[in-house]
Amino acid sequence: MMLRLLVAALAMLFLLVAWAPATLLDAALQRATDGRLRILGASGSVWRGEGTFASLTPDGRAAQPWLSAGWDTEFGSLLTGALGWRLVERAGATVLQLRVRPGGVEVVEADIDAPLKPLLDSIPHPIARAGWRGAARLQIPGWQCDWQGQCDGRLKLTWQDAGVELVPGRRFGDYEITATARGNAGTMDIHTLSGEVKVNGGGSWQQGQRPRFDGSVEGPVEIVGRLPNVMDGVAFPTRNPAVAEIRLR
Repeated sequence: MMLRLLVAALAMLFLLVAWAPATLLDAALQRATDGRLRILGASGSVWRGEGTFASLTPDGRAAQPWLSAGWDTEFGSLLTGALGWRLVERAGATVLQLRVRPGGVEVVEADIDAPLKPLLDSIPHPIARAGWRGAARLQIPGWQCDWQGQCDGRLKLTWQDAGVELVPGRRFGDYEITATARGNAGTMDIHTLSGEVKVNGGGSWQQGQRPRFDGSVEGPVEIVGRLPNVMDGVAFPTRNPAVAEIRLR
């Protein structure tokens, strides 16, 4: 009798897990980002489903969609001690592949294109509220983190058609940001690919400390001269009105 009850309980547990609704992923993402990221219209299950990834506006009243995709669990990786998960956009291209292992999480690959503004709205830092425009492409050839937050890997973020709402209709340029993580620290660099506004610099971060960045912005005075107001406490004027220093501490 007890054996039958145990088998029935295990069967019920299996069914509950197997048919766990996709809305649980939306709830988990919402909790992990303090409500700044959501999966709208999530359907299917946590193992296989689809939805639209969106960022909430700063006031939390409206959602800004930036990726419609489906996800599928790769159980074949269990043979190597990992559980795989793949995110595929509706056009068919893989935008993210993850593996969860007993020792941590691995981003096998990522190639995500999205408008910059919705992504920045999900970042709780004043510099993200400056009204930046453009499109972002995030590429990660490999990134691994253990459960203590120690990470190793590289990523590249390309910012195209950059601009800011305070200077409507003006294109700044295209920029590339690269970052490398090693354990509990890392480095990052930014350089200009093209455009009339030149941005160059580098920085670093250490777990438990505030990130550091030193760089410069050079370009037309009507644009660069506004940066100390737009990026108060981060951008600083120099003797040359066409050049501003960037210092993040």
